[in-house]
Amino acid sequence: MEAIDKFFKVTDRGSTISTEVRAGIATFLTMSYIILVNPQILGQAGLPVREVVTSTALTSAISSLLVGLTANLPVGIAPGMGLNAYLVFSQVLGLDVRVEAALACCFTASLLVALLALVRALSLILAVVPNSIKLATVVGMGLLLSFIGLHTAQVVVKDEETLVTLGNLRSAEVVLSVLGLSLISALHYRNVKGSILIGIVATALGYSVVKDTWPTQVVALPSLKFFALDFSAVTALDPDAWSAILAYALVMIFDIGGAMYGLGNLAGLVKEGGVPGAVPTYLSAAAGTALGALTGTTPLIIAAESAVGIKEGGRTGLVAVTVAGCFAVSLLFAPIMQAVPGVATAPVLVLVGAMMMGESGHINWTVMPTAVPAFLTMVIQPFTFSIANGIYAGLLFSLLLFIFTGDFITYFKELLAPSPDPETADSAQPLLQPEVLPGSGSGPAAPRAHTLGRTSSFVHNVTSRIQDIVNAQPTYDLTPELLIGTPRTAHQYGTSVGSSPHGSHHGSVHGAGRYYGYMGTAGPMSLGGGTHGSREGAGHSYLAHSPPSPSHIRHPSRR
Repeated sequence: MEAIDKFFKVTDRGSTISTEVRAGIATFLTMSYIILVNPQILGQAGLPVREVVTSTALTSAISSLLVGLTANLPVGIAPGMGLNAYLVFSQVLGLDVRVEAALACCFTASLLVALLALVRALSLILAVVPNSIKLATVVGMGLLLSFIGLHTAQVVVKDEETLVTLGNLRSAEVVLSVLGLSLISALHYRNVKGSILIGIVATALGYSVVKDTWPTQVVALPSLKFFALDFSAVTALDPDAWSAILAYALVMIFDIGGAMYGLGNLAGLVKEGGVPGAVPTYLSAAAGTALGALTGTTPLIIAAESAVGIKEGGRTGLVAVTVAGCFAVSLLFAPIMQAVPGVATAPVLVLVGAMMMGESGHINWTVMPTAVPAFLTMVIQPFTFSIANGIYAGLLFSLLLFIFTGDFITYFKELLAPSPDPETADSAQPLLQPEVLPGSGSGPAAPRAHTLGRTSSFVHNVTSRIQDIVNAQPTYDLTPELLIGTPRTAHQYGTSVGSSPHGSHHGSVHGAGRYYGYMGTAGPMSLGGGTHGSREGAGHSYLAHSPPSPSHIRHPSRR
């Protein structure tokens, strides 16, 4: 026990081994629904459900184990909701892409993310993409998942004249789905651990009683299938293939980075604008994604439900190792998980979509250059069944409005302006720092860190300026109050007014909810309240917490 305590720094972080294990079990119970839902979605693309159950549990176990051992962070990693729907409905069913070719895109995306993490290029990507697009991407994914869930539950059905219409509300599928959603929502509201899993089991039992269909097997050895990936479209630089690769990679970068810093802030692990173990965390998720592509599942991200374990007192990688152990045990229960009907998992998709909608409250809807790209990012995803289409539409319109409004003239002048205080620039640290070594701050490791900071200070200054440019909002051209409501001040949205190199610090950090990119010249990318905001809002937790209320919004002058 002493060796475990020393390796994971349990005592140093103010926790105990029993607390860490308990937190890991709580995290697993909250995120274990992915083992049931992911195979149901991917099965619609022709992937074998039982093998996908094994792949989901195995990749989640390995990635969680890696992040626990290498990054020492109290988070679980699992396939991301939304990315599975993208593979099925956008690639396989939408573009008639073979499953092997679609999985090859996932594999390539994992290599791309790993490469970008190793060369410290992720901070630049996060800086140039507007915050509103990142937030809107999550909302659009939620809308897409909700639509799929309503269709699976037969609440929404196909119609020749109006494209879609309301289904038969008296059918057993609709009634069970409505009851299941009500049960899960009520349990979740009461903070019952494993509320989603309980709701799925209850709905599945109800379906078995009504249809008289029961599983014939409960426990069996895992069944795993390796796919011969087809990289022909990737190597041929096919636009559709690379569009999918970029979509997978961007969502991984946004979600992993945001959740890592938000959850790290919730756990009190953010130090000097960074979270120890950022790069190993990305590499752990990339490794799991690569294995998942070979075995039949979509890219992995940090589970938002990790906030539950942190609330239980989890502070170290022992939480992640415990989650990995639970996923490993679940490998034996693939038969019963395979027997879960789609009507039992449909309510979960609707609930996830509802929780993801909370991110829209952190977008500044009173400024057209922000509102229009964000809105298009949201609605094009469910309307075209493509996450990539939504992201690209949002980026395109952000660029067009950036040019047509004339803002680019002012902003490029600011970008080329002289750097601020050189001492401030020299003290900048990369957003995605390598794991903090034991000698950091003293001993042999300190000079190396100082040299890296000096060498890359110019890059960090330019990147922070880009971040300020992208996320700065003008004080003019506000949407009429009759259309949107009472205009709100800029700091309520986590945006910065003006182009000061430190403008995004007071905009993003004090904004309500979620912020990405740099804090000042080199701060963290995060979800939840900033360093002066409420920690209760931290975490990429559209499944664990509701969005912060206005009372959590604090003015920069008040702490």
